[in-house]
Amino acid sequence: MFTLKSFFVIVTIIICDLQISNGSVSLTIKKKNINEGVVSLTNFDDVIYYGEVSVGTPPQKFNVVFDTGSSNFWIPSTKWPTDTVYPHPKFNTEGSKTYTAKYDNTDKHKRKINVDITYTVGALKGTLSQDNLILGGIILEAQDFFVGFKPDLHMKKVKFDGILGLGLPSLKFAGTVSVLENLVNKKLITQHIFSILMTPRKGPGADAGQIIFGGLNERHFLGKHFYVPVLSGKGFWNISMSQISVNGEDMKACAPQCFAFVDAGTTDIFGPKDEIMKIYAAVNTTQKQIACYKVKTLPVISFVIGGKSFSITRNNYAYEYLDRRGAKRCDLRLEQSDSNTWVLGIAFMEAYHTVFDIQDFNKPKIGFASAAP
Repeated sequence: MFTLKSFFVIVTIIICDLQISNGSVSLTIKKKNINEGVVSLTNFDDVIYYGEVSVGTPPQKFNVVFDTGSSNFWIPSTKWPTDTVYPHPKFNTEGSKTYTAKYDNTDKHKRKINVDITYTVGALKGTLSQDNLILGGIILEAQDFFVGFKPDLHMKKVKFDGILGLGLPSLKFAGTVSVLENLVNKKLITQHIFSILMTPRKGPGADAGQIIFGGLNERHFLGKHFYVPVLSGKGFWNISMSQISVNGEDMKACAPQCFAFVDAGTTDIFGPKDEIMKIYAAVNTTQKQIACYKVKTLPVISFVIGGKSFSITRNNYAYEYLDRRGAKRCDLRLEQSDSNTWVLGIAFMEAYHTVFDIQDFNKPKIGFASAAP
């Protein structure tokens, strides 16, 4: 789902055994490969996080959103328009020795496969293709992806170049292989997990967290992860919640349970209109906008997941910005939705280091631990 430098590690660890005998020295060198790809994240304007990947031979670089609410991967093609708010690199298919377009074998004219790619906000068209993807240094050969063209107005305004979907396989386009499937099927990662740390730090060169494919960094979290099963949700990282409270008061929003997607591609927390209005009332407002002087008194909001309470503070769900006139404004990252399903976006994920476990694609799970300060 989407709303509004990288380094690899086939880390080769060299272990030396030093032996001295009769005045001579023998040195045995052993190698151990740890398959783990690490991508540093950039926080753009407290709205979205993105990181760098490379596609093609020689590699062409792109900044992409790692979206756990979708499963397809696209980058802009040379047909991408130039009238965009931000400049974007464009993938030159003729400049890659390993690029291939995919064709419709059921079509007597053998035409390229073009599809519509749509998100909650934003849409484009894409041509199904294959090429090598470098993901934090891991090389995924013959990765299915789309070269994008004809973006809608929203996609012309975004800062990032593309979207790399990390949802479960059932969200992908039929007949394609997702990035997660490629990582697992080709045994490119030893641990079948990926982990995400998002921090509010921003600005050029700021370390705003990491996404690690095939592992996790123990310096990114406190204590142990609490794991919950992912429920059937058509490919989404969908979990069950039993309670939402504000400053300890149960909002009666999940009786007896409600469901939530954990979505790294969405900025805010979304919930059913009536339930969000209850939370607004509990924090003394009637809408998303709030007087900035009230922010410092905003209470803790807690979500009970798997019987355990996970809390966020005003630092997570309220933010300050300047409007077009330069005046200071404040908003809550709590949005009303027409759906009965909640979405725990970046406003929630910044508080917790999150592990997405795909040891078994049929029984995925998610682990949460408090993010290290």
